[in-house]
Amino acid sequence: MQIRHARHGDEAQLAFLLEDHERHYGKRVADGAGARGAAFLIDAPPGGTICLVAERDGRLVGFAILNPYFPGPNLTHGLLLKELYVTGDARSSGAGERLMEAIRTLALQRGDTRVIWTTGVDNSGSQRFYDRLGMRREKKVYYVMDP
Repeated sequence: MQIRHARHGDEAQLAFLLEDHERHYGKRVADGAGARGAAFLIDAPPGGTICLVAERDGRLVGFAILNPYFPGPNLTHGLLLKELYVTGDARSSGAGERLMEAIRTLALQRGDTRVIWTTGVDNSGSQRFYDRLGMRREKKVYYVMDP
């Protein structure tokens, strides 16, 4: 399994993964709806969104989408892990762990002081995964503004 940055040529597989992700969380999404998002992730503005993918046997089986943020503690910068997803047939294959390792390596290379993320309060599977990896939980309240 290889973890790498999304690149040109990944558009169709990445679009499928984005759609699969939405369906996994119970959202209705039309076939092909992920194409625009995949194009954005592959051609994201410099210094903006980062997309890592997990590739196994020439097929994308997962992704991590990250966004840089500032300020962090003591005016440092970090990464927000917006989404981490592994297809159902690739779970328990090590893809999630490999993506998390790649995120840590990327953050160290960039000089980021931390990576932060959230999970749904009822998403016990994700919480077990992060707990198993020894990730620290923070007590925070998450707000959303719909403009």
